[in-house]
Amino acid sequence: MKRWGLIGGFLTMSLLVASLVAAGPLPASILTPVPTHSLDETSMMDFVIADFGAIHSPVNGDANEGLIFGNLSISPPAPDLPAELAAFLGRWEGYNYAPPVKKDWKVVLLIQEITAQGGRAFLWMGTNLQYPRAVQEIQFRVVMDPAPSIEWGYQDRSGQNLATITRDPDTDQLEGWLTIVDSGYAWGPIELTRDQTFYVYDDYAQYLAGKRIYPREYQNQVLQDYGQGYLVYLPEGYEAEQDQTWPLLFFLHGAGDRGDNLFLLAKASPFMMIREKGPLPFIIVAPLLNTSLDYGSFPDAYLDGILEEILTGYRVDPTRIYMTGLSMGGEATYRFALNQPDVFAAIAPLAAFDPKHFPAMLLSGYEAFTQPLDRLKDIPVWAIHGADDSVVPLDAAQSTVDALREAGVDVLFSVLENHDHDVWTDTYTDPAFYEWLLQYRRP
Repeated sequence: MKRWGLIGGFLTMSLLVASLVAAGPLPASILTPVPTHSLDETSMMDFVIADFGAIHSPVNGDANEGLIFGNLSISPPAPDLPAELAAFLGRWEGYNYAPPVKKDWKVVLLIQEITAQGGRAFLWMGTNLQYPRAVQEIQFRVVMDPAPSIEWGYQDRSGQNLATITRDPDTDQLEGWLTIVDSGYAWGPIELTRDQTFYVYDDYAQYLAGKRIYPREYQNQVLQDYGQGYLVYLPEGYEAEQDQTWPLLFFLHGAGDRGDNLFLLAKASPFMMIREKGPLPFIIVAPLLNTSLDYGSFPDAYLDGILEEILTGYRVDPTRIYMTGLSMGGEATYRFALNQPDVFAAIAPLAAFDPKHFPAMLLSGYEAFTQPLDRLKDIPVWAIHGADDSVVPLDAAQSTVDALREAGVDVLFSVLENHDHDVWTDTYTDPAFYEWLLQYRRP
């Protein structure tokens, strides 16, 4: 359930390799040949952006929203440069397709200059483009062996690493691999096209406020020991209709978003629906959990305290309180509902599990559910899981659902084909998901 970190600007390959080795034989898709020539003529260094508008071009006339690297110039190719090299020039964007979460890592590569020997490029990379893990300026070399490619070296704690980018002339797409030179293990492929859809914001808080999504601090200072606060979405009409109460959707994030940045919660969450498609008729609350070795998942006392504060501070319809969460937050969704069975009208855990059925999580500080499972018998449950999930095995989710059903709980279990750990992108942007929740009300 850990995301791979970045050291020296690129992915820490040693973490990926160690995890995959522990899980079993390495898939053929992560192995690739490694060139043997020197990379001494290449480099990669941090690229610091002092002027947002000088680097990113405005989108739809909005100076706060910028196309990543949209204002960086592209040098024209020299007249004698081979066409297959000149075709590398330009701005490219796309995704990494490696496990454990395909397309979670996003990449923008702007190749500004190229000659027959080498050139310069700029890289923007991360699981959340608003808060990238790498913004780099690159000096690369050109290799004509056998087809043209560009490559550069970089050093991290796994040792000497190599980035290789090739172009498919039939599709006009780039494919990239990141390789540990000593071991031959590689991360990828990274597939890049000429799309122009990856944007960032100069003032992200201003952008979210325009969508009615706001950061909030806890009034109860005890809660601040567990997290920085929460993001809240207030539905349209909330301020005007002072006597109206609203459904509450309580969202619990995954382990990858733990820390001190509330704004990370706007990415993989029901806020996706609001950002990408339009408003929802809920108050949505997403608390943040800090990084701590004292607990593996959301502590019960933290969740109890948040709910009490939200019910006190907002006009919530007590018969329409719903909960959803993903991965670590899916585990906590089950557990919180077991602890507060008289609160929720319906719950929807994604990529979720009872740690009892996932022993690796017991070793990571999670605890098996202690409350009787039949406490959920009056709460409709929609559990959603990826058929190819390599983070939370499908059998851990299935065993959890089987135990709930045996206890008399009404569980709808959806296994999404061709999905890995990420089932939230499609679920949280589907209006049918919210319609399913809203059909339920506590008596």
